[in-house]
Amino acid sequence: MKSSIKPFKSKLKSKLIRSVALLFTTCSYQSLLLIGEANFSQVSAQVARVCAVPGKDGPVDNVTGIINTYFPGTADVAAGSTTIPIGTPTGAATPIEAGDLLLVIQMQGADIDSSNTDSYGDGVAGGSTPLGSFVAPDPTGASGNLNNANFIAGNYEYVVAEAVNAGSVTIRGTNGGGLINSYSNAAFGTQGQRTYQVIRVPQYSSATINSGLTASRWNGSTGGVLVYDVAGNLNLGGANVDLSGRGFRGGGGRQLQGEPGNTTLAETDFRSSSTLNTNGSKGEGTAGTPRFKFDSGTNTLQDTGPEGYPDGASGRGAPGNAGGGGTDGDPQGDFRFPNGENTGGGGGGNGGGGGLGGRSFSSQEYIGGFGGASFPATNNRLVLGGGGGAGTTNDDRSIPLRNGLASSGAAGGGMAFIRTGTVSGTGSINADGASAFDTRVDGAGGGGAGGSVVVSAVNNNLAGLTVTANGGTGGNALAREPHGPGGGGGGGVIITSPGANTSAVGGTSGQTSDPLEPFGATAGSNGTTSNVGNINGVSSGAECLPQLTITKTTSTPGPIIKPGQATYTVTVANAPNLSAATNVNISDPLPSGFTFDASVNPTITLNGGSTRTSISNPPNNATVATFGTFNIPSGGSVAITFTSNISENVPNGEYNNPATATYLDPTRTTPDGTTNVNYDAATLGEEVLVGSTVPTEPERLRGLKRITNVFRNGVPISGIDFNSFLDNPNDPIDNLPSWFQLSPVGIFNISPQLPLQTGDEVEYTMYFLADGNRPVENVRFCDPIPQGTTFVPDSFGSGNGISINLSNTVTANTNSDDGDNGSFFAPGSQLPANNFCPNQDNPTGAVIGNLGTINHTLGTNFGFVRFRVRVE
Repeated sequence: MKSSIKPFKSKLKSKLIRSVALLFTTCSYQSLLLIGEANFSQVSAQVARVCAVPGKDGPVDNVTGIINTYFPGTADVAAGSTTIPIGTPTGAATPIEAGDLLLVIQMQGADIDSSNTDSYGDGVAGGSTPLGSFVAPDPTGASGNLNNANFIAGNYEYVVAEAVNAGSVTIRGTNGGGLINSYSNAAFGTQGQRTYQVIRVPQYSSATINSGLTASRWNGSTGGVLVYDVAGNLNLGGANVDLSGRGFRGGGGRQLQGEPGNTTLAETDFRSSSTLNTNGSKGEGTAGTPRFKFDSGTNTLQDTGPEGYPDGASGRGAPGNAGGGGTDGDPQGDFRFPNGENTGGGGGGNGGGGGLGGRSFSSQEYIGGFGGASFPATNNRLVLGGGGGAGTTNDDRSIPLRNGLASSGAAGGGMAFIRTGTVSGTGSINADGASAFDTRVDGAGGGGAGGSVVVSAVNNNLAGLTVTANGGTGGNALAREPHGPGGGGGGGVIITSPGANTSAVGGTSGQTSDPLEPFGATAGSNGTTSNVGNINGVSSGAECLPQLTITKTTSTPGPIIKPGQATYTVTVANAPNLSAATNVNISDPLPSGFTFDASVNPTITLNGGSTRTSISNPPNNATVATFGTFNIPSGGSVAITFTSNISENVPNGEYNNPATATYLDPTRTTPDGTTNVNYDAATLGEEVLVGSTVPTEPERLRGLKRITNVFRNGVPISGIDFNSFLDNPNDPIDNLPSWFQLSPVGIFNISPQLPLQTGDEVEYTMYFLADGNRPVENVRFCDPIPQGTTFVPDSFGSGNGISINLSNTVTANTNSDDGDNGSFFAPGSQLPANNFCPNQDNPTGAVIGNLGTINHTLGTNFGFVRFRVRVE
């Protein structure tokens, strides 16, 4: 970059009109829409952004295998907590360290009605049909869970790791620094187990996906979830990411010979103990984990000991989103063969409910397992696909899985949470439910439900991505005489940015072979697909990229007699509510003939937590001034003031030169990739005149307007953060680095969800900042009172309704026109001369300020005018 030299002009530039700050407001009292200068605009009240460290794990060209480390939660934690107790990790070997992004998610947590009636699950009666009616019931007629305060499965949020101690991690969240949700860990007791896990989320700067990428299988306490964050570009790499069958597990199939003489059992049972030799095991889901499960990774039966569901883990009732096990039509052997009237297991549920398991062998009753209930998914509440229930089995003719294992229910699909800046290439994510096995002369298991997938791309759509979360197929019952096939798994949940190709259809039911028919088994219902919205917790890396601005000023604009000296200040600032900029190198290539003067120590001012990570001042006579490296956090800044010598051989003229801040790029594609921000040499803030008169340049006054409080019955209303800065992406004014002296906190409008009421008092604050090349003189101000409101005369003391801040000196001004800086003129009263109000009839009243001269140098160039109105 080259410095620019402007030759002398024979005439001075024409002056602008002597500056008068005219800021005015119009509004309707319902929404308080602020209108001021053209650079004012509206936004809704929102929570200040919280960020981790975008790109912390650098660029990865081959993302494959299991990348997440899973930590089981070991005790309950309340909303607002900043410490989470965790146990032994599984999955990847990467430990948690400070700055890591974490996902906290409640995997299981729901109570059920465990009565042996068709109220099973959700507590709503009427979900079955009488024996002998041969009328099919609703596939999810006896399923689901109670909708009470304990229904917490699926809640999740992102947090930042602050520190790791033995058995716990300290976090920073978006609920006053703590967790938004409460999370529960409890073993099986009067209800099924409750589990949550804390997952380390890789923060890539850029990434290319490989088809080997997946998640650990859900094991009852951890796994089942793939989650990562990309600050820059995600290259799909033509990969197929397979999470199919990695969700909740299917009920384990067992060859059982019935309970002859046990009169407590009936073919209508909705639940029975797994210690009894009849009925199929229920699947695993949001309401708990059954004793017997099918491990699809090893094709083995898992027996974890505890029953897992209240009053029994077998039978056709479907707990939560798990499929019910088949209830055998002859549990005692009264009819023909003990446990030989085999029925099919129900399909698991998620976005759609699972399908009904097929009818009993020769009695042909509709007593197969009910399908798992659909889950009320949202952007911030998602679960694994429910596992299918097992069919009943007494024979052992299914090859290669013997001892009844072929009758097992299938596992549901896993979950994926992906956030990125941009996306390139093509690829797919499969979170389908697994399909159940075929059986011979036995009941078959239900299919697993599709899983849940969230993919958010901040800066473009997902046209190259295909996502499936289809339900698995129920098992076929292949025999000369029909036995119960399995119900299909419900479709999953897919939430994405626009453009993705998606499929979340329910799985088909199994069939018999002679004749070819479902024999009472039904398909799973379709799942849901929708566009992504706001996600709870810490923002994505792409939303948190640091935004540096660089300015350069001089305290010696000249004219400077040669040889001489010029003093410059270079300020680099990071915008609030974003991530830190690291390894910041500030460089100033001086104009030709200017050299660094090492005899005058540079002044380094670190604001807002900024640090100087390496110290290296320029040598004497350097033509490019560099000062080591810095870390600049959100809202922080670094100001460097130094002196340069001007050679006597420098031609007369006006001298401008640029400055650059280079820092580690959070979206980098190479390990040490950088990006930079430049100061435009054409800007006049650092212009130095050598050898003649300084040209006259216009002064400059900036204005921003905010609502800084609302009082109801004398107390500030809750639910709105008036004390944080909210960036307006369409207005560069509010990101000027000089605002670090007085952050323009407040909001632009009141959300319709919090409507104002008669008697509410609304506080307006008009911020101003002079950042030109000279003081702004004769600053006058007029703000008409909004229609539908009245001025509050005693907001800051008796008779003091106006508060004025001049360079952080705040005074309460009287309402009368008595010579202080602010005055109120009642509606209809005559306004003073030269008042600059938009309506000289003064129909609603007006606040008028006379601020005099506002200096342009840091420390003295800012302030505000504040007053309140009452809603009529």
